[in-house]
Amino acid sequence: MQRGTVSELLIGGDFGAPFAAGDQSKKTIVIEASRKASRRYEIAATGRNERLVRGFDRSGCWRDNRRGWCIPELAESIREDRAIATVAFDFPFSIPLDLLQNPAFAFRVAAPTFGARVKWLEFVEQRVELVFSSGNARAKLWIDPLLLGWRDKAFWIKRATDIATNAQPPLKHIFQNLFNMTVVGSKFLGSIRHAGMQVLLRHHEGERCLDRSVIETYPGAVAAAVGFTGSYKQKPECGLKAAEGYLREQGIFLDFNGEVRRFCIEYRSSQSDPDGADAFLCLVAAICFREGLAEWHTGGATAQQLDEEGCIVTPAKLSSSSDQVE
Repeated sequence: MQRGTVSELLIGGDFGAPFAAGDQSKKTIVIEASRKASRRYEIAATGRNERLVRGFDRSGCWRDNRRGWCIPELAESIREDRAIATVAFDFPFSIPLDLLQNPAFAFRVAAPTFGARVKWLEFVEQRVELVFSSGNARAKLWIDPLLLGWRDKAFWIKRATDIATNAQPPLKHIFQNLFNMTVVGSKFLGSIRHAGMQVLLRHHEGERCLDRSVIETYPGAVAAAVGFTGSYKQKPECGLKAAEGYLREQGIFLDFNGEVRRFCIEYRSSQSDPDGADAFLCLVAAICFREGLAEWHTGGATAQQLDEEGCIVTPAKLSSSSDQVE
């Protein structure tokens, strides 16, 4: 079923999963666009974007001044909003088939061999809670210490889609700490899936756009797909311009509020991490998916791998038929 264009919302999210609430609210940045007409979108300074441009209140609490989201709060926001058509997040939606089928991987957490993603998800979801013990910024999500047994470089294995897009292994637990993102993200996906969101792992022939869909993307691969060369993390404004130019070339009009755009260029949770630019590039992936301009990076995976590992989605690289991102 297709949505009416007036109320249809698309979201791009730079997903970060530090365990502390305050840290999550610095890292997890969401940008929202409303679809106004065919190939016309508005990124306004309202709705979920309001917090990106709000003034700093010295007398306010940390929640009033943050720019991002706590993950439990974001899950609730998405679950309750029926206007959301497409969400694109930049965290791994699954782990490699090799790990799912590896008895040693399951043994590390005292479990039988998983075999399939659904069994792994059930196991993880029972051992992560999307709730904080208090409203304090230092309050943390609960994760069963048993899962930390997977923090081992032996499990730093890439999925086929990670190889194709030059992404990191889903269980890498240093630097970007994808381990936290993958484990907490699995619980997050389960929460919004139970509310009717469709978590899409691969492309199915004949399906152009599904209602209330969640896709996995990767900002670095999005930047490459829209023709940006170099490091968008060092030059986020150039990355934004490349993405905006790509949309214009495809006849997609973007009414981009200036304050929100400036936030996307300037905001960083750390010196090396332009979270605002990351979230915008995720939103571009969501828009391209909605407009039938998506590329599913399979990396030459088998059908079984695709079903279990999933695909990273980016704008289609229209000048090339290659599945690889250089």
